[in-house]
Amino acid sequence: MTLAAETIRTARIRAGISQAALARRAGIAQSTISRIEHEEIDPTWSTMQSLLAATGWEINPQPTSAAQLLSPTTVSRAMTESLRKSDSESAIRDLAEGVGRLIRTGEAGENLPQWAIAQPSKPIGIPLWDTFLATAFAYGLERAGQTPPQWMLAVPALPHETSPGDDPGPEFRDWLRARTPQVFLDKNILSRAEDWAIA
Repeated sequence: MTLAAETIRTARIRAGISQAALARRAGIAQSTISRIEHEEIDPTWSTMQSLLAATGWEINPQPTSAAQLLSPTTVSRAMTESLRKSDSESAIRDLAEGVGRLIRTGEAGENLPQWAIAQPSKPIGIPLWDTFLATAFAYGLERAGQTPPQWMLAVPALPHETSPGDDPGPEFRDWLRARTPQVFLDKNILSRAEDWAIA
């Protein structure tokens, strides 16, 4: 049972009221309450507030450390928008921000919710950038002591060594390669661990 369905049903039963009575109190159709309790729909936040308030429950949401996370889907959308504007620097910053937040939360020992590591439903559509996204999030999870999901590891390696941003010269390339974590090297990406830290 979903958390929303269980919460609404538990609150209603503890209040000793029927779905019809809850519907009258909350001003929400009884069919909607039934569909929520039977896990046919997920309620919006405002619907949850109305239903719980109508059962006498106080709603006092508190953010967890996960509230600061950016999902791969959110980061992918931001990167896509930046790339649409031919702004690869912003796309890199978007990715670094998402991965940096993941690392910070994971290294603090916090549990990472599934949505924070779920595969985006729509890829960026540019193989280079899809590989950057998946590999960087895989690196973030490794830093957090967790095993990356298959979608992050299954992206193809780039055809040649590539560094997000400027193309390094031969001497800098060797220096950078020596400081690149293995998960990036496996995909022909050159990027230092400190490139993914955020303030």
